[in-house]
Amino acid sequence: MATLTFENIFHGLNTTLGRIRLAAVGLAWQSADKEQTVTVPVAEIKYLQWIRVARNFQLRVTLKQDRRRETFDGFQRDDHDKIASFVKQNYTLALETIEVGVKGWNWGSTDVRGGDLAFLVSNRTIFEVPLSRIANSNIVGKTEVTLEFAPQTGAPSVQGKNKGRAAAHDDMVEMRLFVPGPRARGSDEEQSDTEVNDVSAAQAFHDMIKEKAEIGQVTGEGIVTFADILVQTPRGRYDIDMFPSFLRLRGKTYDYKVLYSSVTRIFLLPKPDEIHVQLVVGLDPPIRQGQTQYPYLVLNFSREEELDIELNIDQETIDSKYEGKLQKKYDLPTYRVVSEVFRGLSGRKMIAPGSFASRDNQHGIKANMKAVTGELYFLEKSLIFVAKQPTVIDYADIHQIVFSRLGSGMASARTFDIRVVTKAGPVSEVAFTSINKEEFEPVEDFLKAKKIRTKNEINEDAVLAVTALDDDDSDEDMESGSGEEVPRKKPNFDDDEDSEADADFHASESDEGEPTDDDSDTSGASDVSDASGDLDIVKSAQPKKKKKKAAAEGEDPESQPKKKKKAAVKKEKDEDEEMADANEEKPKPKPKAKAKVKEEAADADGPPKKKVKKSSPS
Repeated sequence: MATLTFENIFHGLNTTLGRIRLAAVGLAWQSADKEQTVTVPVAEIKYLQWIRVARNFQLRVTLKQDRRRETFDGFQRDDHDKIASFVKQNYTLALETIEVGVKGWNWGSTDVRGGDLAFLVSNRTIFEVPLSRIANSNIVGKTEVTLEFAPQTGAPSVQGKNKGRAAAHDDMVEMRLFVPGPRARGSDEEQSDTEVNDVSAAQAFHDMIKEKAEIGQVTGEGIVTFADILVQTPRGRYDIDMFPSFLRLRGKTYDYKVLYSSVTRIFLLPKPDEIHVQLVVGLDPPIRQGQTQYPYLVLNFSREEELDIELNIDQETIDSKYEGKLQKKYDLPTYRVVSEVFRGLSGRKMIAPGSFASRDNQHGIKANMKAVTGELYFLEKSLIFVAKQPTVIDYADIHQIVFSRLGSGMASARTFDIRVVTKAGPVSEVAFTSINKEEFEPVEDFLKAKKIRTKNEINEDAVLAVTALDDDDSDEDMESGSGEEVPRKKPNFDDDEDSEADADFHASESDEGEPTDDDSDTSGASDVSDASGDLDIVKSAQPKKKKKKAAAEGEDPESQPKKKKKAAVKKEKDEDEEMADANEEKPKPKPKAKAKVKEEAADADGPPKKKVKKSSPS
């Protein structure tokens, strides 16, 4: 048997099928499209293993150099005997069978085996994770460790061409492990000065993963490091290490690795406060922190801060590889140095504000998106709202922009809102609220210059408000034109009867006689009424007496219109007071006087106040 050939075999994590051939000099795998080839000489093989995996059975070949491992999936169960016999005869090696645990437990132990992190239950392997796929490790709480995995964007590195084909299946991006247990050794009292005492089981596992997976450690030298940079998203202060193909954010709790190939856009935006500048870096795929994704990095810089650095790269490489986009040495404001290095290493274009200017001659305006306050920038080809989670909308994706004043239709409102209606996408409308009304004209002029369809609902609201005010004014004018000088009050239906009673009343000659005993009782009742608050009612009858006396002397009553008018007004007020006093509990007068007042009120067929007399002869 010179060779063995097997079809429909996968190499590593690749999704491309291929063919593997085993010969006396070694083994070789080639993809079906013949674009990828893997060869392993027999002299480099240390041992071979046979294990059950998701894609049927796997032939695992461990190499002598650096314990590197090549895996081939897709074998059938019946292929085991053929391969075992062949490698024993030609390679003088035994094919080791690895038993896989099938208990289904979710707790066990871990072990690093070569380039894999193995999870064991009863000393049997449950599953394995390639350490090369672990992008980050974080501690959540005191007993939980989160492993984040780099997305699979293509086939693993092989000998030959790697075209970077996208994986056809979903990828695992995160795994959380509960690692309980006390501290490594000792107690706080016994070894308070030792570093080992401050490391819990979760911390020890986290440190082991970072060491074995080489998280935070890279091969080669870094180009430059920016220390203690304030990052708004994800929030914190980070050291940024720039390398030829990626950058690394190193914080106190979290570390992130960002490939330059995942950088989509770079914005350099000055804040309206004229003190800070923001550098916004778009990422696809985004970085993750637990369940939260961050598609943008937001870095804040002070305008006055300056930086003097020198890149760890020779001038020849700058001229040839980076085409002069970088400089060997920088002595500029910090935001300019960082932004130019980002632009040069990523190869992306820097997007800066264009011709838009606010009322204060700034490039951004204050606005709210839902309950979040941020800065809204109108750029040449898109608008961006910078907050904890920035939002970017291209003008080409906008169907219409509507100006409105939601919740306040009055013309005196100090703010207005902008609703951006998009043509398609997961969100059909985005609203920016609480924008200063003085920014309306520059925003509208800029959008019209960009030939973006706009709709103004503010003027419609103002017209409706003015129309409503005009209607109210016309109603008031009609009321004032009717001759009513007194404001609206509750109607008093007794006014007409009181006026008729006053006109028919005539004083008799006996009114000016001497007082009698009965009058003393009546006067006593009057004193009680005065004390109870009816003094104004009694006084209101005095102008009427003078009026009747003047008529008796032959004077024309119409010659005193002003007094009559005042008396009428005062009478109306007195009647209102009388009605109010009637609701109050009055003190009980003498029985005889009270009966007489009621009889006189009944005879005169008028209100009691008109029949009260202070001096009556009979």
